[in-house]
Amino acid sequence: MKNLYLAAKVCFLVALFSYQRLHGQNMGSFSSVTPGIQSEILVLPPSHTFQRIIKSGDALTVGNLGNDLDFTGYVPVSGSSRNGYLSISSESTPAAVAIMSVTYNFTTHTWDKSNSGNVSFPTAAFGTSPVQRFCSGTVTPNGTIMVSEEQLGSSDTNGDGYTDIGWILEINPVTKAVIESDALHTGVDKLWAIGRASRENAMIMPDNKTLYTGADHGGTSYVYKFVATTAGNFSSGQLYVLVTTAALGTGTWATIANTSQSQKNTTVAQSTSASAYSFNGVEDMEVSPLDGKIYFTAKGPGRIYRFSDNGTTVSNLEVFVENTTYDVDPGPAVASAAWGTGNDNLAFDGDGFLWVLQDGGNGHIWVVSPTHTAAAPAVRLFGKTPAGSEPTGITFTPDYKFMFISFQHPAAANNDVQTDAAGAGVVFNTHTTVVIGRIENLGPLATLPVKLTGFTAKALANRNVALNFTAEEINNHSYFIIERSINGVNFEEAYRNTESFSNGSTHSISHVDEQKTSAKTLYYRIKQCDINGACTYSDIKQVSFSGIQKNIRLYPSPAFNTVKMNYTTANISSIQISIINAAGSVVSSETRKVLAGENVLQLDIQKLKPGSYSVMVNEGQQKSYEKLIKL
Repeated sequence: MKNLYLAAKVCFLVALFSYQRLHGQNMGSFSSVTPGIQSEILVLPPSHTFQRIIKSGDALTVGNLGNDLDFTGYVPVSGSSRNGYLSISSESTPAAVAIMSVTYNFTTHTWDKSNSGNVSFPTAAFGTSPVQRFCSGTVTPNGTIMVSEEQLGSSDTNGDGYTDIGWILEINPVTKAVIESDALHTGVDKLWAIGRASRENAMIMPDNKTLYTGADHGGTSYVYKFVATTAGNFSSGQLYVLVTTAALGTGTWATIANTSQSQKNTTVAQSTSASAYSFNGVEDMEVSPLDGKIYFTAKGPGRIYRFSDNGTTVSNLEVFVENTTYDVDPGPAVASAAWGTGNDNLAFDGDGFLWVLQDGGNGHIWVVSPTHTAAAPAVRLFGKTPAGSEPTGITFTPDYKFMFISFQHPAAANNDVQTDAAGAGVVFNTHTTVVIGRIENLGPLATLPVKLTGFTAKALANRNVALNFTAEEINNHSYFIIERSINGVNFEEAYRNTESFSNGSTHSISHVDEQKTSAKTLYYRIKQCDINGACTYSDIKQVSFSGIQKNIRLYPSPAFNTVKMNYTTANISSIQISIINAAGSVVSSETRKVLAGENVLQLDIQKLKPGSYSVMVNEGQQKSYEKLIKL
């Protein structure tokens, strides 16, 4: 019976791997695990695996890793998703931050660490209790780390005018040192201008000027915004606190004085005087890459809120996720799960899914779809954490193929051994940091697909077409084919590249297609094949030799049951919308009426099988394409 089970499991994994390789699944593509209480191991979907990076007490190159591991931030080197710095904070007294270099090994398909050590926090600059209990933080657009002190002290032991504890700090991961940003202050600095409070997190907008942060003082918990005077420098700027009512809906940003040292020391008192609204446990804040709204947790009631920031006011302030029971995997196979309280750290992946770590309840790892509403819930359960632990920190590599996360205070009595992606026996009985990825990206089954970027197709004179693309993180590669089509469905080979490239390298490839067809529109895609015969495809690029290009945009993608389509045209006409699977077959087709300008249409995709599709819009002789991922 055991041999039959193993054989079945191998067959399942092979089939699963083949499916994933064909469709190019992302981190958020998974089926929920079965809800329930914690066991002694880390429970993940069979599509994913983990590798232990380090655990408390392990030797660093200099020193040892501390306890109570919390914010875990990946800082890419030159934008790389395979080479960066990993920062791990300790929510302890005194606090600590360990930083190490981490590099993806293209031979073993696991991560290596090196050059590790702890950040120095000089008492001369910060006082005799230099740092206390680092909670969450952020990776900044500058490639630095911010960490937050979640305790308030009352002393100024070094006499510099600033109370020692209750600030946000910025750290250079290269030098493993706190950044000196205030020219008027002697020695290295905390970010005094953001104010002193029981800080829980930091989050910086793409403008590199606007920073959001939450503070939880037990009885009060406020939402703050800080706008830096100079982009990338958070040592000066204006601080605001959110004022609203229990009815929510709208709010205003009240100005908090932060010019003098006394004002910076009294942020909490000023916020209370300004009638700031207490949300009961603001632990983390993040911005959605899809709608630009700010999302934040309220740990006490187990809620996630969101709002639109209009500058001096906020609108659309509402509860996004409520503490209730969710059907995490629609259908009879998996039972419903209670959300519970304690939702803590947040992170968005590249597809707009919101990852939620729970400090309380069952310590679960949740994923919420951007389509989620109270009327149409879309909540899934990604992971169950080891007994006694809470998941902490969370950041992704820039390509969202890997997630770094820590588990704080697992039960010391845990003794079940779990084999990780590197083949190591892992017992979750102390604070541990791991990396999580899909099985085609991490571990012994991995054949990480080549990453294609910058794919362009441009019409030239004499009906020639210039094609360019860049292949990054080449791995187990055999050849590239540029394929051409006159209808966007049936493709033929236009160019083949069989050069040998070393694993982990990056190469740019160019080709001019001197095609002889008379078609007004051509379609191109790249086919990349591995040495084992597995192939993946790029998105389709459209080249028109005359006429106006039609504009099509789908959102959200990936999607579950419905997807919206923005379609722009200059005419009042009828369009045919076809959905094409990875094999090139049309699986659905319908006709819609459109008006001149932008049209917003809703497509029903609930009958589609999970996977990758192309949506083709045909208006007269013009065709437009957009990629769709169905979950």
